[in-house]
Amino acid sequence: MGRWCGLGGTGSSPGAPGPAFHGTWLAAGSRGRVSVLFRPAGGCDMDVVLFAALAAVTFAAAALQAATGFGFAILSVPFFLLIMGSLAAIQVTAVTNLALSLLLIPKLYRDAPKRLLLLLIAGSSAGFPLGLAAFRHADLADVKLAVGIVIVLLALFLAQREWRSRTGEGAGETSARLDSLPAHPVAEAGVGVISGAMAAALAMPGPVVILYLFALQAGKAVSRAATLTLFGFSYGAVCLIHTLWGGMNWETWKLALFLVPFGIAGGIAGHIASGRLSERRFRAVVLAILIVSGLYAVWSAL
Repeated sequence: MGRWCGLGGTGSSPGAPGPAFHGTWLAAGSRGRVSVLFRPAGGCDMDVVLFAALAAVTFAAAALQAATGFGFAILSVPFFLLIMGSLAAIQVTAVTNLALSLLLIPKLYRDAPKRLLLLLIAGSSAGFPLGLAAFRHADLADVKLAVGIVIVLLALFLAQREWRSRTGEGAGETSARLDSLPAHPVAEAGVGVISGAMAAALAMPGPVVILYLFALQAGKAVSRAATLTLFGFSYGAVCLIHTLWGGMNWETWKLALFLVPFGIAGGIAGHIASGRLSERRFRAVVLAILIVSGLYAVWSAL
């Protein structure tokens, strides 16, 4: 096992609750250029191979989220945990997702259901301390398993809805318009609490919100706007509380900031692709990603 190393020194693994990286990450400056290396304990440098893997996952996850409204954490967290071998993966996900959300919010905010968002934000604020407490006492394998179970359950729910719509049982269901979403204040605040707890613990505020929006038949446009706007608040809060109380250090921030350009590029690509994604294809893409990433997360935890 190695230790996390950054510009000018070494330190403990980022995200104190988890085990150290399986080796040593180096972010070394040379004549103004940053080189990111991974040195396995007792082995030779692997140069940028593992960083390239993180960058590729970041790009793909950002494209998915920009196109569908969610999916960055669902796709990236299982692979970040595997590559990094540390709970710092949760924190890196939060930073990169925050950057992506801030990029997309100005284009989508007008379509977001404002009343629903306010209740989700209020509930999330109450849920953040619960999630932080869970994160601080979590084991890496337990987090992987929890992530996988959450994703698989979400996939099963969506698969059941898709099956009903294709067999005619849900044939009369239509996507709700922004001004026709039913109001359930207590339920919406409760969804916000769960979302906030999952954001702080797993960097995953989205699954429970997506479940609720699908139950309301909110449709692609409203779902994208609501989730991405909520993510801007949730991930900003998660970055703050993890920096103050969750063991998130400058080395973790640096790795996340190295990945942000790949997230922005993926976000632009996904936003362009979203205009060509029909409601049916939207659901199919979401379902496929959920099933694959959920099963993989469970498998990697066992």
